[in-house]
Amino acid sequence: MKTVLFIMLALFVSVSAQTYGATTQKPDSAKKEILYFHNTRRCATCKAIEAETKKVLDENFSNEVKNGKIVFSEYNAEDKSNKELVKELGVTGTALIIVEGDKKTDLTSKGFMYAVKQPEKLRKAIIKALEE
Repeated sequence: MKTVLFIMLALFVSVSAQTYGATTQKPDSAKKEILYFHNTRRCATCKAIEAETKKVLDENFSNEVKNGKIVFSEYNAEDKSNKELVKELGVTGTALIIVEGDKKTDLTSKGFMYAVKQPEKLRKAIIKALEE
C-alpha cells in the first residue's frame, strides 16, 4: 500500500513539475506567450475574452502560431497545479497577459471592457500588443 501511494505521489509531483516548468522557464525572447486565466465557473465575458483572443490568432497570426513564435496557453486559476504560476503573475481570476521575454502586457481590463459589447476594440488591442 505504501508503495502504491509513493508511486502516485511521485507521478503527481512529476506531472505538476513538468506542467509548471514548461510555462515558467525563462521565456524565449523571440516568442510571445498569450496566457489566458479563468476560474472554474466562467461568465459570458470570460468566455468572450478567450474567444476573441483565439479569433485574433486564427485570423491575423496563424503562421506565427504554427511556427511557435506565438503560443496561446489557457489555465484555470483555481486549479492547484497552476498555483505557482498564478502566484508569480499575481492573477486572481480571469486575466489576459502577453509575455515576451521580461515584458508583460496585461490586457485584462480591456478584455472586460470590450469583449462582449465592443469585441473589435479588444481584437485591436490584442493585435497592437502582439505587433509591438
